[in-house]
Order: sequence, then C-alpha cells, then structure tokens
Amino acid sequence: MPTPVSIARQCLTDEAARALDDAVGVARRRSHAQTTSLHSISALLAFPSSTLRDACARARSSAYSPRLQFRALELSVGVSLDRLPSSKALEEPPVSNSLMAAIKRSQASQRRHPENFHLQQQNQTASFLRVELKHFILSILDDPIVSRVFGEAGFRSCDIKIAMIHPPLSPVSRFPRTRCPPIFLCNLTDSDPARRTFSFPFAGVSGSGDGDENSRRIGEVLTRKTGKNPLLIGVCSSDALRCFADCVERRIGDVLPAEIAGLNLICIEKEVSEFVGRGGSEEKLGLKLKELGHMAEQCSGPGIAVNFGELKALVGDDAPGEAASCVVSKLTSLLKAHPNLWLMGSSGSYETYLKFLTQFPSIEEDWDLHLLPITSSRSSVEGFCSRSRWVVDLIFLFCIYVHVFRMLCVLVAAQNHEFGYVGFW
Repeated sequence: MPTPVSIARQCLTDEAARALDDAVGVARRRSHAQTTSLHSISALLAFPSSTLRDACARARSSAYSPRLQFRALELSVGVSLDRLPSSKALEEPPVSNSLMAAIKRSQASQRRHPENFHLQQQNQTASFLRVELKHFILSILDDPIVSRVFGEAGFRSCDIKIAMIHPPLSPVSRFPRTRCPPIFLCNLTDSDPARRTFSFPFAGVSGSGDGDENSRRIGEVLTRKTGKNPLLIGVCSSDALRCFADCVERRIGDVLPAEIAGLNLICIEKEVSEFVGRGGSEEKLGLKLKELGHMAEQCSGPGIAVNFGELKALVGDDAPGEAASCVVSKLTSLLKAHPNLWLMGSSGSYETYLKFLTQFPSIEEDWDLHLLPITSSRSSVEGFCSRSRWVVDLIFLFCIYVHVFRMLCVLVAAQNHEFGYVGFW
C-alpha cells in the first residue's frame, strides 16, 4: 500500500521534506497516482545548485560536455516519467512502496552511524529517526530504475554516490584535475583540447610528458592532511594501483608531489590473501607487519606506503570474519603507531566497499580513508608509448613499401632500357 505523504514527511528532516514536497508537486502536475523515486530525481535536478546536480557534475564523464550530458539526463528522466500511467489528479499523490523503502534504507544507514543523525522528541516520550537529505538521495540512487535512467545518460550511480559521500579535493592543487575518459571510449581520442600539443599522429600527447593521470591523483591524496589513505574503486582500480606501484618503483617524475618524493611502496597483498583465504599463519603475518614497522621507524625519506591489495580478499565468501578482523586490527595498530606510514588498496566495485563498511563501521575513521573512483585503466604514459610504437611501425612499413616499389621500377626500366624513368626516382 502506498504511504500517505504526511506520514513519509515525518520521517524526514526539514530539508529532505522539502525535497519530497517538490517530488509530490511533480507527480501532481503529471497526474500520476503515486510519488516515486523518479519524481524525486526530477525535482532534485530542477535546481541548478542542488546537492544531486553538484554530485553529478563531479561524477560525469569528461568525454562529453556538461551541457550535453545533463541534457541527456533530463531527457532520460522525462521519458521515464512519460511512461508512467496517468490517473485522476490527486492533491498529494501518496509515496510509492519503492520510495518509502528508500526512506527506510536511509534510516537503517543512519542508525549504523549514530553520530550523523538527529533525534527528534515527540510528546517527550518517543524518539524517532529523521532522514537527512544526503542519505535520502543515496538511497534513491540504489533504486534499479533510477540507476538505469542515469546509465542511459552516461552516469553511474556508484560514482555519484561516492561524489556525494566525499567532498572534492581542494581546488588549489599542484596538478591538473583532468578526468580520465570512461573505459568504453577509445583512449586514443583526446577529448581535452588543452592537452593537444601536436597534430596527428601525436594528437593528445603532451610534449612535457603528463605521466599517469591516475597515479597523479593517487599522489595528490597521499599529500592530504586528512583522508590521506586512498582506496581506489572501480573495475580498473587494481590496474591503476599496479601502475602507480610501477611508477613509484621506477621513480617516474611528476607522479609523486615533491612533499613525498622518494616514497617507498611495499605490497603485502600476498601475505594478506594467504592468511585470510588459505588459513595462513598469524605469526607470519605479524612478523611481516612488524618488519614494516621497523622500516617506517628507520626510513629516512617521507615514509612507506603499504598496499594491502584487493578489498575483496577481506570481505569475500572465502574470507573468515575472524581472520579479516585480525588483519584490520593489525593494520589499524600499525597505521596509528607510525605517522609516516600510508595504507592503500583497491575495490573492484562500490558494493564490495559497502560490505566492508558494514563489517567494519568505523574503518573510514580508523584508516583515514579517501575513496578515489577509477574510470580508466590506460595511463597517458602507456598511451604515449603505444601510439609512439604505432607511428614508428607505420613509418617503417611505409619505408619498406617505397623501397620495394623503387626496386620494381628499376627492374622494369632495366628490362625495357628506359633508364630515364629510373632517374625520376
């Protein structure tokens, strides 16, 4: 049964209730029988300075212009609303079951983080949870219909949720904040005119060597005062982390900021996987972490970054809860004992991170995490090298073709005694 708007409004803070009223207004104008998540999305996107629109602006694909992508999103939402059946106009179309379920999910999420919600007293006896606007929007984004609508416009709900949960880095930065194009686009096409230095075949390659964009973004996070331990999220996150480790090992310039130049990176992914997934020795893992502690104490450089690998190893079906808790506890202690030590890892999906967060609710604070979305695995360094090799191969083949053609002409001319033709070449 649909829920009356007055009852749903009681579960929301004033700001979230105003957003619900706007959604009810959209449903009323379209003569729809119920207020759904799509009506809420339509109402939230109608305001240029809304929280959702700001998150979409930061999570959008750099392959398209903002105006075109937002126009595509508005069309996608409008078409989806047009498909809903019309009925007799109601003053307040009741809240649909799916939208009310989103509100209930928001309440459950805020209960897991009691420092983030407000308790409102009613009749001085009962207290109930009121959902804030941010949590309300995050739950709406979990709706499959909403995810499909955003996907049709080139957005991903998980990227938008990350953008809402974590504010952007400071606008004053040492390095450019260009976004990598989505993985489904051809990386040989440079969509950023500012990075075009040469004409074809070097279009999109910077003359000064931009380095790996993902690695630069990781380096920026490592220099932060808070939220300095990056957790890469996306299907290409493992590749980006391996590329960063390779750049650090080979001391590629401009990847690390000057503040942490000379950073050492140690990978313990194998030790963590053996201990959690294969029932390895806790003593062996403890010795490895103790060794890392000694290295951090004796390190003369900026410090040590510890790569614990893929987050799936700690929350997968084969990961016992006690073993995962032991690893998390030991890494937390190691991190707190050594200020010059960083933690970093990767997660193939946002859902894996949510499972990890459910299992360890305080992990963001304990590990001082910063979620870093990764949308492309190909770095600009790899692109430069591959395009350079391609150009060299093309020139080589062309030279061979010219040489063979000239030899044929010489043979034909010699056979016909037409040496003037040879002189032409």
